[in-house]
Amino acid sequence: MTISTILFDAGDILYSKPHREGAVAAFLVERGLEAPKKPDPVAKKIRLDAHAGDFSEHELFERLLAHYGVTDPKDMADGVTLLHAQQRDIVFFDGVPETLHELKRRGFMLGIVTNTYNSKAEKYEWFRVVGIDTVWDSYANSCDLRIIKPDPAIYLAALEPLGVDPVDGAFVGHAQIELNGAKAIGMTTIMFNPDPDCVKADHKIERFSGLLNVPAIVAATAAPTR
Repeated sequence: MTISTILFDAGDILYSKPHREGAVAAFLVERGLEAPKKPDPVAKKIRLDAHAGDFSEHELFERLLAHYGVTDPKDMADGVTLLHAQQRDIVFFDGVPETLHELKRRGFMLGIVTNTYNSKAEKYEWFRVVGIDTVWDSYANSCDLRIIKPDPAIYLAALEPLGVDPVDGAFVGHAQIELNGAKAIGMTTIMFNPDPDCVKADHKIERFSGLLNVPAIVAATAAPTR
């Protein structure tokens, strides 16, 4: 086993959306409604259904706002506008562009495996801003495939076009269930920016640039076949 390919979750791995929760909470409170509670299994289910391609981003936002108690048509329209803006208000983690380009320089193939309701074309526009739109060798998008992590098929959808066996791939994630999904098919797992209940992976990094020092990646870099 020699790692040749590294797959990444997108949100909360490459970038975060640090302003979204606060903006939504303020919007609701200003209208006399309660801020969203956490955890919120109903909202989570609505988002997962959108990730699976069951309905559009616009309909997702309407369903979320209705769940939060928004009924006034003008408030609904304003809320949808806010959610659209917050969905695109992203901040890349320190070291993401430099680390990805260094991994490419070392010969690794890179891919995305994302649960999302945004198109590949749109996310590539986000990537273009920091110069990482050209580093990807594969891309598996849940809403297009109608498959969501941790289904093994979505990881394989990123690996198979490259001719890579799962045991020769690594997955970088923040959610335990998604890391478990990658591990179940034989991938090496790397935890970054973990959710509160995410505690188990083959490797853990504190900074994105720490990927360059993960032992399995260092070993693959040094392997004579690379």
